Amino acid sequence: MAVPRTTSASRRQTSWENWSGTVRGVPERLEIVHGEDEICEIVRDRGNRAQGIGVAGAGHSYAGLVSPAGRTLLDLIRHKGIVSIDRARMTVTVKAGTSLRALNRHLAAEGLALPNQSAIDEQTVAGAVATATHGSGPAMGTLSSHLRSVRLVTADGAVRTVTDDEPEFDAVRVHLGCLGVVTALTLDVVLAHTLRKTIARTPLKKILGGLDELRKARYGGFWWYPHTSQAVVWRADPTGEAAPPVPSGSRGLPQAFTNNRLSPAAARPVHSLAARIEGRARSGVLRCDEALLGSVPSRLQGFEYGIPVARAAEAITELADTVTRRGLRINAPVDVRFTGADSAWLSPSYQRDTCYLGVTCALPARRMSDTWSRPFSVIDDLLARHEGRPHWAKVHFREPSDLAARYPRWRDFVELRRRWDPDGVFLGDYLRAAFQ
Repeated sequence: MAVPRTTSASRRQTSWENWSGTVRGVPERLEIVHGEDEICEIVRDRGNRAQGIGVAGAGHSYAGLVSPAGRTLLDLIRHKGIVSIDRARMTVTVKAGTSLRALNRHLAAEGLALPNQSAIDEQTVAGAVATATHGSGPAMGTLSSHLRSVRLVTADGAVRTVTDDEPEFDAVRVHLGCLGVVTALTLDVVLAHTLRKTIARTPLKKILGGLDELRKARYGGFWWYPHTSQAVVWRADPTGEAAPPVPSGSRGLPQAFTNNRLSPAAARPVHSLAARIEGRARSGVLRCDEALLGSVPSRLQGFEYGIPVARAAEAITELADTVTRRGLRINAPVDVRFTGADSAWLSPSYQRDTCYLGVTCALPARRMSDTWSRPFSVIDDLLARHEGRPHWAKVHFREPSDLAARYPRWRDFVELRRRWDPDGVFLGDYLRAAFQ
């Protein structure tokens, strides 16, 4: 059935929620847009401007960045596809609503690839870049560091293209939806290649003693299994070997092993078994984007902090001790990956090599329960003490004043936002609290 381009709040199909169902609301208007001209028209409309305008990509954020209730919500699901590929400059220009998965497949067919890849590929390209989503390359910044230009509709309804030689570009890289509606992005590409990925179970203490060695890999990280001393290390490095066909079927263990609501005492043997199974030493060759993907169930709440690499071993040790000592129900493997420093003003990796710690909790059957908030708030305080900066698309408990102190260019970003959108057209409740 065709989706209507415009609906009203009185119709049930206007309700919107994110992928895990933890952020939801009924927009005043839902606009399924098909192109840039439509977006300009919607942004210029006085009624839309008065109630505020938000943009929904794949809904793959745990945070309330979209804030749909009572606003005009633009859904870019139909605004997708490759605009062009420039082989001389090694760039691709893509419409904002295109998923990373679709982009990867198109590039692979052209013998090309993105320089880096997030662990999930369901997000839209625009959403992943705007929230400083990161990959697994210790020498690379967030995905926003591969951006070369962005085309967006600003608050006056005009179309603006910002390129990497303009002074505002490092603000636009990670804009969280504050600066306009992105319609297209130009990103770096590289020649398609394969990676040899190796996996092995390793004691957590041994990993923490050798983080510098792990960070020498082109891509790499590890999963710590809470309530145990075990982790599964992986690394992926370029190889000239051909990749066999990727087998079909689900990846990884059943959810009961890796995303459960067990007590710590019950989780310990389950996680120990999971670490032994998942950590069986093995090695294989994969297409570059496939090698960096993970498998994440949808019904969970997500939390992630970026901390300076120099403090990583200390912070992870304290995290493991705290989870055990306080009996926190952290019952999914903790994802640890690395990036290099980048230049986006609001990137958690701004001007520092970063270790990212991703923590998730299985959501209870009762949709409105917030049993995840206690363990997250404890870990939030812990990682904040280690100079942590929260991932923008994940849950956190930092106040705006605290966040501002963690970003040297915070005030510059706020001033730019006020110039570009003086009426706060693109500020929902979540963003208004931080960037008004």
